[in-house]
Amino acid sequence: MTSTLFPPSLDTASAPMRLADRIAQQLAWSEDEFEAHYADPSLLAELVNWVGELGTAAAAGDADAQFAQQYLLSRIYAVHTQLPSGPTAEGSVALHAVTRRLEQDTIRNEDAWIDEAVYASIPDDPDAFVPWLKALTREHQAFKHPYYRSFIRDHATEEDFRRFVLHESSVDGRFDDLLALMQVGTDGGVKLEIAQNFWDEMGNGDPAMVHTTLFGRLIDHFGITSTELAESLSTEALLSGNLAVMLCRYRNTFAEAVGLLAVTEWLAPDRFSQVLHGWERLGLPDDGITYHRLHIGIDAHHASAWFTNVVKPMTADPRNRRAIARGALWRLNTSSRYLDRIIGLNAAA
Repeated sequence: MTSTLFPPSLDTASAPMRLADRIAQQLAWSEDEFEAHYADPSLLAELVNWVGELGTAAAAGDADAQFAQQYLLSRIYAVHTQLPSGPTAEGSVALHAVTRRLEQDTIRNEDAWIDEAVYASIPDDPDAFVPWLKALTREHQAFKHPYYRSFIRDHATEEDFRRFVLHESSVDGRFDDLLALMQVGTDGGVKLEIAQNFWDEMGNGDPAMVHTTLFGRLIDHFGITSTELAESLSTEALLSGNLAVMLCRYRNTFAEAVGLLAVTEWLAPDRFSQVLHGWERLGLPDDGITYHRLHIGIDAHHASAWFTNVVKPMTADPRNRRAIARGALWRLNTSSRYLDRIIGLNAAA
């Protein structure tokens, strides 16, 4: 992977992250500055082609390329989901071309993890879809992953919990924003269910109980800095967060987002019960576990209501059934790889 976009000293052939980070820095340019820099069609084509080469290398298993790909996508998503303190390239057409290539390659890579035979097993009867999806989830490694059922529950140290919270920030830290993005364009019972879920995330109007505020207490308890949050996530954690943002921000992947959120909500109560057990085993401050304690009960209700009020009404359309299954499998597969990875990080620490 060579490039003339930046000086040869960047050595992009051996360190794709260096070029990814340079592009990430350009996100702080204004839209006009970014457009002017890539006004030469050949330069923009070279940039998009490099991103494509990055995706090809990532699909082939190149760990450096996988990280650079997801790091760059996460930095771009931050431009689209966080209020800026200065100029950004958010509206740039050139940036959109880069973003779409990153997204398309990520989608292609995740689809490659799915056995097409699973789609053939989707029931024709819409009423049978939810039981089928739950059975599919129960059979997946991610359903009762040993990271939660054994490691966090019975063996994790306080430092292991710190690492857990750091990586969970990729999704849990802004779950309310995902719901806000997701509800755009919906109506009826589906919109009301998303709204109820969102209002619960808002602490039902109590600022002290807003779930992002509660998660922030965990961040503060462990002294995790904004620099760590931006720079210390694994490829798998970045991917998990990126997939959630991608599916929730685009209207044509709404059904995939429904599947991803269905699995997320359904797995959360059991997972968080193990987190609570491990937290109490270590005698850590009770105030730090409020977020997970609340979600044990809340997400059990959300999962049931989500299947009833969002998933089930969509299953009359066979295209929705396939898309919901696709999003659920993306969540299960990435969760499994993420948890395998974090167990490895703990073992290596």
